Amino acid sequence: MGLASFLDLRVSVTEQFRLNILNTTQTGLYLTYGKVTPWANDAAPPNADSSIATVYDIWDNMIGGKQIGGGDFFQVIPRYDWVSGQSYFQYDHSTPNLYEQPFYVVTSDNNVYKCIANNNGSVSTVKPTSVSPYIISETNDGYKWKYMYTITNAEKTKFMTSNYIPVHYLYNDDASLQWQVQTEAVPGAINHIQLTNFGTNYTNANTIIVTVTGDGTGALASASVNNVSQTISSINMLNPGQGYTYADIAISDNPLTGGTGATARAIISPPGGHGSNPLYELGASSIMINPRLIYDESNVLPVTNDYRQIALLQDPLLRGTSNAATNTAFLQAYTITAEGQNDFQEDEIVYQGFNLDTATFRGTVVSWNNLTNKLLVINTKGTPTGSKLLYGKDSLTFRTVTSSTPGALSKWSGRILYVDNIKPITREFDQDRKSTRLNSSHTDISRMPSSA
Repeated sequence: MGLASFLDLRVSVTEQFRLNILNTTQTGLYLTYGKVTPWANDAAPPNADSSIATVYDIWDNMIGGKQIGGGDFFQVIPRYDWVSGQSYFQYDHSTPNLYEQPFYVVTSDNNVYKCIANNNGSVSTVKPTSVSPYIISETNDGYKWKYMYTITNAEKTKFMTSNYIPVHYLYNDDASLQWQVQTEAVPGAINHIQLTNFGTNYTNANTIIVTVTGDGTGALASASVNNVSQTISSINMLNPGQGYTYADIAISDNPLTGGTGATARAIISPPGGHGSNPLYELGASSIMINPRLIYDESNVLPVTNDYRQIALLQDPLLRGTSNAATNTAFLQAYTITAEGQNDFQEDEIVYQGFNLDTATFRGTVVSWNNLTNKLLVINTKGTPTGSKLLYGKDSLTFRTVTSSTPGALSKWSGRILYVDNIKPITREFDQDRKSTRLNSSHTDISRMPSSA
């Protein structure tokens, strides 16, 4: 069967996912982080998979997580900077792989433009600057641009990276230029007619007639002539019209002047018109999640050691209950208080029992606080026993367990929606920003499994 998955489906799924979070006062979605021990090659982490075994591993390696709110989400698209001397792909309603092409740009002014015409594949040398909601602007290099929206400073700070830029659709009038762009968009307009053959013997533009025939109304065009080559150099839109889903272009010349052979085709706007909905027009099928951890989140999370794995966890339950977690942040590592001499080491294995092979309890150290005698441990097997010795495999430390508390959530509750194996990132105090970040994650929500 000749099936096609339209990008619009992935955009729609992504947008609904974002809106569901945005419109929920208390979300059950968390970004988790964990895995302190190295990959086989930390510089090249292994690809994650969606197996059940991976779900178990995520929980075993989980240090903790933070609740994600609506302000931590934004849909994003690949970033294409406008650079002088670069050729950009022009919008074409008939291009199957349009969303894989650089048919839009972001400028140094943080304005986003769609390329309507690229002067027959020429390089762009003049930066677009017009922010008119109404017109297609033409720069002196022959390019035509449609202003789409401007990225705000807040959006830039949180969601603009070297690879992605934020994009959104306005559902209400916020008095911005983008709202004007959306509301002034003309459905089915013909903003560009592309020459497919320049013809021969054209000498007088005034004798050339360009006829637009289709299912819309109002489109009018004229031709310009290259007097040196005696060819048609471009088709100029006098009126883009509206309501077109198809259109045929006929080019005729006065028989006395002898121009012949020129052909062209109409390039029709998206159904809502250029600028009507940047999410769908620019293919926003991905979402960026960027929560920020503030210090230790009120003594909940450790700020030492590194991590190598992040995941999205939906609707987990509080440990030992059927109640949904509502914690702003949660610690999933085992907390053990151990009295004695000497110190445990980060990343080492600790255990109880005669030896490691026969251990009744074991785990991997996330952090050790020699002031409070508290040990955070992940990847645990078994349950620590009070009043018995806990040994450090590498440090050779042995201390007596006086108390222990498992993680805040019921293991394997909820759904793992997404996992990413990453290069090691260390959480540290930042005295200037007073906060730390989990790494920003670009995620194709539409391709996430709904359950694991």
